[in-house]
Amino acid sequence: MVSKKYVEEEIVEDVFEEDEKWPKKDKVLDDIEGEKMVRRLLNIVVRPGDSLFFFAQTFGVSVHEILAVNPGITNPDLIFPGQIVRIPARPLVGPDPGFARAQYLVRPGDSLFLIAQMFGLTVNLLIQENPQIADPNLIFPGQVINLTVTPPLPPKPPKGTIQIYVSVGETLSSIARRTGVSVQAIIDANPQIKDPNLIFVGQIINVPLS
Repeated sequence: MVSKKYVEEEIVEDVFEEDEKWPKKDKVLDDIEGEKMVRRLLNIVVRPGDSLFFFAQTFGVSVHEILAVNPGITNPDLIFPGQIVRIPARPLVGPDPGFARAQYLVRPGDSLFLIAQMFGLTVNLLIQENPQIADPNLIFPGQVINLTVTPPLPPKPPKGTIQIYVSVGETLSSIARRTGVSVQAIIDANPQIKDPNLIFVGQIINVPLS
């Protein structure tokens, strides 16, 4: 299991092409006069039925802006359950979770218990990753919470490569079937995986779509 040691905060400049440390104080720079624009990136794990249009409507950004920070998406009409989609926006419902490499958008009817079951985590792990939540029994639709990330992290994905957050019961074969990518191609894109027959809940896996 990993916590803050393996994550860093990010900003993107201009058309959101470069990652750097997020400054201690949030700021958005107006680029009308040529200044650089800075936005925080959320890393939302896709659930069945999600679309880029849904994320754009939810977070008040355009699909084009989402695509600009997701060079791994080769078809804007096709995203996969478990895929991590970067969103150049701040959470609309507080408290702010800060930066994490995998995050969940709370839906109506969700609880930390149900979210833990969904991914194969425990409530205690979710509480540990979300100290901003004052009452673990009280979360709200539209809130963003951090998910546990298990090391080691994969290499930075090149263009045409997406990242999948591993849920309970998953294998490289199940990820391959879901995304239409061969197991060998996934193995080649993830040199951090020492045993292809052994992956863990909370791991992030690179999947080369092209």
